[in-house]
Amino acid sequence: MKQTDGRKRQCENQVKIEFTDKPITAWGGIAGIISRYLQNIGFRQWIESSIPVEETSNNGKGIYEKVLALFLTVLVGGQRFSHLSWWGHGVEAIYAGFGVKWLPLAASTVTRFWSKINSQALSEIIGERCRQLASQMLIWEGITKDNLNLDSSVMTRYGNQEGAKKGYNPKKRGRPSHHPLIAFTGSGYIVNLWNRSGNTHSAQSCVDFFIQTVLSLGSFCINRVLCDSGFYDIDFIKHLEDKKYSYIIAVRIIEVLQYKSVYDVTFRKIEEGLEAGSFYFQHKGKKWDKLRRYIVIRQTVSIRPKATGKQLRLFEEYSDYRYSLMITNDEESSPEEIWRQYRPRANDENTIKNLKDGYGLASFNFNNFWATESFMMLNSMVFHNLVHYLNRSILNRNTPKEHLKTLRPKWLIIPAQLGKSAGSTILRISVRNPKIKLKLQDFLDQISSISNSLNCIAVETA
Repeated sequence: MKQTDGRKRQCENQVKIEFTDKPITAWGGIAGIISRYLQNIGFRQWIESSIPVEETSNNGKGIYEKVLALFLTVLVGGQRFSHLSWWGHGVEAIYAGFGVKWLPLAASTVTRFWSKINSQALSEIIGERCRQLASQMLIWEGITKDNLNLDSSVMTRYGNQEGAKKGYNPKKRGRPSHHPLIAFTGSGYIVNLWNRSGNTHSAQSCVDFFIQTVLSLGSFCINRVLCDSGFYDIDFIKHLEDKKYSYIIAVRIIEVLQYKSVYDVTFRKIEEGLEAGSFYFQHKGKKWDKLRRYIVIRQTVSIRPKATGKQLRLFEEYSDYRYSLMITNDEESSPEEIWRQYRPRANDENTIKNLKDGYGLASFNFNNFWATESFMMLNSMVFHNLVHYLNRSILNRNTPKEHLKTLRPKWLIIPAQLGKSAGSTILRISVRNPKIKLKLQDFLDQISSISNSLNCIAVETA
């Protein structure tokens, strides 16, 4: 008898559940903020003029719609092409916001379309347009001088994709992967990307990659070139020296450099548990034609438990120290100044993490190598850079910049209902907090005032 009364009380207190056919979406921020942003900068026109694929079928419904569907999937956190359905509920609100009559909701629709980019020539057309867009983002912000940071990453693959080979893969040892090169500005924009096979050495093709990156940046002035240890290559170093670029490159501490770091350095204390020094060294290879300057940073683990760097395994008596090593052609700055100039490059790892976790850079791939590369370029140099510009100039102009995983629940996941009033279509965004409501209105006003267009050729050639 008591159990029956308990179930009755439980049913009486429950909210009734019904279903509605009204066009309600959970992605009101995308249907409102992102749609207005893309329309205002001419994203449709840019896509239709940049993707070198012609639809010859009578059933073809447009290039822009297929690319937009991929962008939406990235924005909602999708990591697979099958995640197109994540934004499918209340899709009428998405249609109205972006001004389209149709969007693909089947993964096969976009994979068949994108797989048509099956040659290096087609991939390079997309790459050139993506690099132009990245340069436009810098012009929009008025960034004329900045550091150029180069890095490489490992994209683990789980199929039989072209170019997926076994190579350096610290987290998934033995798994096939791709090994792309990525170029960043110090302000966080991605200005170039090349995909490579997983068995490729980190420095392979880095000179050609750097030359193309510099040409695509036009009149942009490179302050310093900052690289990780994968770019510690004499051909690349000599190219930078010949072209008069100032550089700082991380160095792997091999045995001979371990001895130099211990016996040939006079350290100067920077702060408690942190010391800096330098030495000159020349490798025995024929290409290493002169002595070059190396900067050594030594941190005491017992004082600085989170110290970065490597332990010198040849010297057990120095086990409480962590060493970092860099090579530079800057002869005037002190070791401490060189280290402080190089430190911001660590943010590149956060950018790569944002690309992988927030934009699914390592997850979206095709069997065809060039289709994979072209989508990686679109994802990083277009999707990421557009959100990055919006983040820096409007959403977080005077506050720390947030990754997409943080922006998503904050400004994109907002309930909204599509309706009509006085013959006009209206997207009613459900926000009760007056402060958030004012912020959203301010964002929309600022987006409406953007005068820049993606289809304005404003990049000067070098």
